[in-house]
Amino acid sequence: MFIKKIQINNFGKLKNKEIEFKSGINVIYGENESGKSTLLDFISSMFYGINKNKNGKEISNYDKYLPWNERRIFR
Repeated sequence: MFIKKIQINNFGKLKNKEIEFKSGINVIYGENESGKSTLLDFISSMFYGINKNKNGKEISNYDKYLPWNERRIFR
């Protein structure tokens, strides 16, 4: 399978991003906290869904990746 393009409207800190991939190897790089892992989790969640269970963590992945501009306080 080859992913040609990804359009992200709101996922964590990523907002209105369009990323095009070339054939072969693509390298994603950037500063700390720039969204590299968030992009990886976005791709994974689009294929396999996103879990709302906490599984021993403070917050679930679903809550972790709510758009930052709509973030709610969790208790």
